[in-house]
Amino acid sequence: MLFVAMMFYGTPLYSGEYHAVKEKTYSGTTETLVCSQCHTMHGSQGGSSMIYGGVDAQYKGLIRAATIVQLCKTCHENNSLGMSNPTPPDVWNNTLGYLASAGDFNDRNPSTQNEANRHSIDNTNLTPPGASGSGWPIAYFSCESCHNQHGNKNYRNLHVRPGNSSSDITVNYRLNSTGNCSDGTVSPCDVNLVTTSGLPAGQTNLYKFNRTNVTFIKAGSSSRGVARWCGGCHNDFQGGGADTNMGGSTSGDVNTGTPWIRHPVRDVSINEANTNGHADRSNWAGITPTSSRVRAVNPDDTDPTSGNADEEPFCLSCHYAHGGGNKLAGADPTINHSNLVMIDGNGVLNIEASPSDTFIPLDSASASRARVRNLCQQCHNQ
Repeated sequence: MLFVAMMFYGTPLYSGEYHAVKEKTYSGTTETLVCSQCHTMHGSQGGSSMIYGGVDAQYKGLIRAATIVQLCKTCHENNSLGMSNPTPPDVWNNTLGYLASAGDFNDRNPSTQNEANRHSIDNTNLTPPGASGSGWPIAYFSCESCHNQHGNKNYRNLHVRPGNSSSDITVNYRLNSTGNCSDGTVSPCDVNLVTTSGLPAGQTNLYKFNRTNVTFIKAGSSSRGVARWCGGCHNDFQGGGADTNMGGSTSGDVNTGTPWIRHPVRDVSINEANTNGHADRSNWAGITPTSSRVRAVNPDDTDPTSGNADEEPFCLSCHYAHGGGNKLAGADPTINHSNLVMIDGNGVLNIEASPSDTFIPLDSASASRARVRNLCQQCHNQ
């Protein structure tokens, strides 16, 4: 009995916006799970296994699968349990009819998968690219390496101290039209979740994961926001202008004598890059449909124009958080960057299910449709 008391009452759990009873969520939504959907007390019931797949085994943490990733995929791969209200987002190989903001983990060409170039969940002893300091390698990299399985008030239940962070990194999202953020503060939040009808996205199920319904607002300080959060693991790739690991300056690198050594991710706008001759603001702002435009942090939350674009590039301008499906069949796996946001000549993203979203042989006349230069040249048009 002492064990049970410690297990359930020793550490208070807060189950965030997604894995929660509504009394424990900030917005009071009805998106609920029960403990037994992920855990089993005895491993069997009525003589039948409680392990997903029917395996006669028991696993650490009383979870109902052999690994954390397998457990997560029980709901988050094609919704194999048939759950509804809400329907869980498909983060593995999305077939649910929406364009996932974070992409998906499944490279659409299995012959060219390269785990070194993607978020390699269910793998061991990994060191993130750009990692510095102590804390590496990661013994087992899973969904829980980034997300708090029992929840918090951060955007998408992201851990507040990713990687080897020594302090909390907040990524707040907007919960409703009155401007309340996920941590209980008042906007501006870091992330806006809106539906195509302009309504709050707190209870719109899969629509709140749609790429076109997630926009990123300027973080309140340099110690928060998505780019800073990614820097919890990819330390060397995150920073501001003039930082030693980034180069450049807060206004670009023209006549400063300190050119960029890494792409800015936080505090240089497309306006400044246009002035300094590094970007073509008109080209980027004029891309249609806007869903094909690479994403950016948008401080004023208004659409850019050919004469004004205060938007700032950041990690998710070029990368999917989870991964993306490359289209090049037979590509050299060492350059098959599956989590790059690649865009074809028709404006189709490489996670879209579309007639043009087919494998393109490297020797095909149409191979240039899905080259990474289509991504770069949105801003750096030549």
